[in-house]
Amino acid sequence: MKQKHSYGKVTLLKLTLVIFVIMLILSFRETEAQTTVNLGSMKDNTLYEDEGGFISNGSGQYFFAGKTAGDMLRRGVIAFDIAGSIPSNATVTSVTLTLRMSKTISGNKNVKLQKILQNWGEGTSSPGGEEGFGAAAEPGDATWLHSYYDTTAWTDNELGGYFSHDVSATASVGAVGFYTWGSTTQMVSDVQGWLSNPTQNGGWILIGDESSTASAKRFDTKENLTAVNRPKLTVTYTLNFVSLNLTTFIEGFWDGTSMVSDTARVYLANSSSPFNFIDSSKGILNTNGSGTFTFANAPGGSYFIVVNHRNTIETWSSSPQTFTAGTPLNYNFSLSAGNAYGNNQILKLSKYCIYSGDVNKDGIVDASDISSVENDAVNSVSGYVQTDVTGDDYVDSSDISLVENNAALAVELLKP
Repeated sequence: MKQKHSYGKVTLLKLTLVIFVIMLILSFRETEAQTTVNLGSMKDNTLYEDEGGFISNGSGQYFFAGKTAGDMLRRGVIAFDIAGSIPSNATVTSVTLTLRMSKTISGNKNVKLQKILQNWGEGTSSPGGEEGFGAAAEPGDATWLHSYYDTTAWTDNELGGYFSHDVSATASVGAVGFYTWGSTTQMVSDVQGWLSNPTQNGGWILIGDESSTASAKRFDTKENLTAVNRPKLTVTYTLNFVSLNLTTFIEGFWDGTSMVSDTARVYLANSSSPFNFIDSSKGILNTNGSGTFTFANAPGGSYFIVVNHRNTIETWSSSPQTFTAGTPLNYNFSLSAGNAYGNNQILKLSKYCIYSGDVNKDGIVDASDISSVENDAVNSVSGYVQTDVTGDDYVDSSDISLVENNAALAVELLKP
């Protein structure tokens, strides 16, 4: 008698395990995707020590930090478009700033980054030449006295900029070459803050060695003729997507045992008036009425869940639900009529279902829907069509009957 072997079963079990692990990894990557972007500066300038605040360098190829041989201070200012370059629901994990230092007569000097606490401008002033002495300030330029020449002073009439005393990062700058600041915890905090509050994005000020004569360092700006020498901010962030494990049954597609699987679109709506849609996700509701929906553009927060299917009444959750980025929310409409706003569901064969029959998607089941279904039934229309409210790929009397019943009930969209 030959001994039976279970190699096939073992192989199948291993294959199943491998597939499960791969799906788990892909699911993790889907909910926490890491991205790195390189940003060019949106503005840069130099604050030249000057009692009258008449000097600037808004459009020059260089900006400066430190003290000149003539004992005059120079402070560079630079900012990047954070909110316009990174999704609002991103979590910043790493930030570095790379600048090219192009001229100096001093050795190694520390240059600090400190967060500017006020917005400032970049006008059309352009000194030409080596640019060390600046040029006459133009309207909108930042100067030693002004955040915007010559209408707005630095807060509290500060001279040389209004900035945090906390140092975001420090780099030792020596000979001509490229230098990088960060990543530091403070730089990450600065950028995350600017992402959350774009109006507070004042960028950084570069403070060189201000205690030593002839310590100044010249850096290249976004106007520099050599593109690779221009400032570069490198930001790495993760997107912790909001996701939803949804269960909802479609009245016409549910037969008491299983549901015809179909596509649905789910929206997240603001929890307060006017209840605008924030994001949407398209997915498949399976035969158990379940589907997973991922929202890449919605941060964690409180939202109404809104289900929309090709021929059902748009259905809202009974109340806003709290989503946490990175942690899927489970919501089951079918457990109770009260899980839909206004109890807007029907009990069918032990499951609460969203109403079928809104063929023309105008928010009500009425004569116009009946007419559309009747016309297609007369013409024996079949296939994946809007008027097939039972999901059997045929438009016939069963579709007409369902739509007529719901029209008689005056089924319509209910929402806050």
